[in-house]
Amino acid sequence: MKRLTIKHLAPIAAALAGGLIIASTANAQSLGGFPIREPGANAPSGGNGPGQAGKKGPLQIIVDVNGRGPYKTISKAIHDVAEGGVVYVMHGVYNESITLEKSVFIQGDRGPGSGVEISAPMNTACIQFSPDEPTAHAVVANVQFASKINSSADACVDVRQGVFTLKESDVLGSGTRPAVKISGGTVMLEKNRISAGSEGVFVDQAHSLSQSFIIDNKILQNKVGVDITSGSRADVVIAGNEIFDNLDTGVKSSGYGAAKLIGNKIRNNKGSGVILDKYAKLSLVRYNEIAQNAGDGVAIPFGVNGVIEDNDIVGNDGLSIFVREGLEPKITNNFIENNAGDKCSRRDRRKGRC
Repeated sequence: MKRLTIKHLAPIAAALAGGLIIASTANAQSLGGFPIREPGANAPSGGNGPGQAGKKGPLQIIVDVNGRGPYKTISKAIHDVAEGGVVYVMHGVYNESITLEKSVFIQGDRGPGSGVEISAPMNTACIQFSPDEPTAHAVVANVQFASKINSSADACVDVRQGVFTLKESDVLGSGTRPAVKISGGTVMLEKNRISAGSEGVFVDQAHSLSQSFIIDNKILQNKVGVDITSGSRADVVIAGNEIFDNLDTGVKSSGYGAAKLIGNKIRNNKGSGVILDKYAKLSLVRYNEIAQNAGDGVAIPFGVNGVIEDNDIVGNDGLSIFVREGLEPKITNNFIENNAGDKCSRRDRRKGRC
């Protein structure tokens, strides 16, 4: 059957995002979606240029914990940089907890070296985004985040409102709390490695206009890979990820919003591959590879509507698709093979379950 590859996911994610666009560096006037202007350009000496009214501080700051410059901590640079400015972080270990309350772009050094690591003190978040203005937009790229083991902070990466993008980064949780917690705003997680949390990504967005886009990440060695809580009303897109080797479920969705699982590889988890639980009424599960999980491939314990189609559900220790009697999603055109719990009836075959 025709499979969805990563190259197909970008236009799908863009369409589902409903206009959430992050500008590329190819745009000469912007970097990561923020306007870039050389300090002092089109402005009198010592003043603000056009469109810069109310902004204070430099638009670009370089942080180097091992260097001779004035900025050795990221927190100090974020405090001083202008709204919408850029903080470049050089290689090194930064023992601090970052709080973002305004629009800013944090870019870790991409050159050869040890990388940029933010190691949070005990019982503090690695980074928290809770801006004063809900329209504030932060982008963080190419940074390693590490919580202390058994830290009681809410999460390593804690997003409370605003528009937040985390990409090409590594998030290491505490083991007892989520690696990434999303409780508000519009959030994009792209091409990250997320591990060692009670949940890799914990979505608890109570506002129905919130959105989360979890695209092309590796989510592994958490208790639950992605958990959308019963209190969440956000639409969540989970596309192109590898979700594997988690100690329980790969993806669990209990929220009232639409959960769209498209083109993921969900494998080798110690529980079920996917659980559509309780209030998950608008689910789409399509083009996924759900394989070698210790529980069911897809488990629907309370009955939901939605669509489960065009998936490969292979080699799971439980049923391929478990549905308790009651409300059922549309189940069609799935490739199902070698699931230990399956006993294929005519009704199951007719519904595309085996």
